[in-house]
Amino acid sequence: MNPRLPKLPFILGDLALLATAFLLGKYGPTPLSTGMVVAIACCVAVGAALGLIPFLTDYVADSDEAAREHSAQVNVQIQRLHAAGESLTRAAAQIKSVEEAVHKSAHAAETLPYRMQEKLAEFNESLAEKEAEDREALEAELNELRAANSDQLKAVADKIHKAGADWAALEVATRKQLTAANDTAAGLEKKLKETLAQLDAKIAELHRAAGSLQHTAPTALSASAPAPAMVAAEPKPEPVVAAVAAAVAPAASVDAPVGEAAAPEISEPKPKKPRAPRRPKVEEPAAATETPAAVTAPAEIIASPASEPEPSADGDDSAGEGSAKQEASASSDGATRLLATAYIGIGNKLFIRGDGPGLSWDKGVPMQFVSIGKWGWATHDATGPVRVKLYKNDETACLTGEVHLAPGRHVEATALF
Repeated sequence: MNPRLPKLPFILGDLALLATAFLLGKYGPTPLSTGMVVAIACCVAVGAALGLIPFLTDYVADSDEAAREHSAQVNVQIQRLHAAGESLTRAAAQIKSVEEAVHKSAHAAETLPYRMQEKLAEFNESLAEKEAEDREALEAELNELRAANSDQLKAVADKIHKAGADWAALEVATRKQLTAANDTAAGLEKKLKETLAQLDAKIAELHRAAGSLQHTAPTALSASAPAPAMVAAEPKPEPVVAAVAAAVAPAASVDAPVGEAAAPEISEPKPKKPRAPRRPKVEEPAAATETPAAVTAPAEIIASPASEPEPSADGDDSAGEGSAKQEASASSDGATRLLATAYIGIGNKLFIRGDGPGLSWDKGVPMQFVSIGKWGWATHDATGPVRVKLYKNDETACLTGEVHLAPGRHVEATALF
């Protein structure tokens, strides 16, 4: 970098020379001599040259700086060109390597299907060999198992076939026994009805005889000996009840192999309160009229599935169609209830269908589990008689048929499947 000269000395020197030339021209002799003119011209020329020197040096310095800057820029551009050339060289090398890689990939892609086919063929061969080995091993194990357990399997199969045949025979025998029991029950019911009709006729005769005695012998009311003699002369109903119990016992023994409940014991219902007799003579016939009520109980108990339900002594429909045993009593809260006894096994449920409130004949309603073998259902909306039927798991209908419920009554029934 060239040093720059200060301009002030040169400017002062220039001014001094110009002032000298002015003074020479002003105070010199007139006219000026040639030497004076030359001196003035020299002073002016030297002053002008002296004033131009710093500006010339600045111009030279600026020119040098511009040249150096241009040279530096040229050097930078040359360096950039060298860098760009190196980058192009590297890019060309990379392009060449990429081209070689593309050629290799294309060649590998051309050979890939053949290699895949070879690998698939090898895999299929190994898989076939493995399957053959596994099949042979399984066949060997199966043969060993068959050889070891063939006798046991044959014995179990024989037991299963035998058990199936036994069950089929047992089912046939059970159906026959049920049919015989139903026929026996129907015959017993018919005989009981005939016996009851005879007893009713004889009791009516006793009533007529007692009325005739009241009209013919009004003075002999205090003598009660003839009435006992008359009642004693008639056949007592106790032998009839004993005969009914003896006839019901075989029917219960017939149903025993099927697993059904035995016929309930015959218990005499509570006797009606006798009306207050108008005359002492009427007391004996009133006692005799209580006997048919005791005799009618077995007929209600052994009613067959095909017979119609008979009203109880209270005037309610306590026995459903075909049920083994049904008892009715007044409900404490006025609700219509059904308590069913059904032993249907663990995991099964009892459903109820019918024409009552909330019931239908298409889909059953699950009954409430009360205890082992006991299922309950109740409604407060019954305004008339309700007909229902019990189903096991809402699929299998009970063999005992429909149950009739009177409104406001508590009915207990037994369902058989």
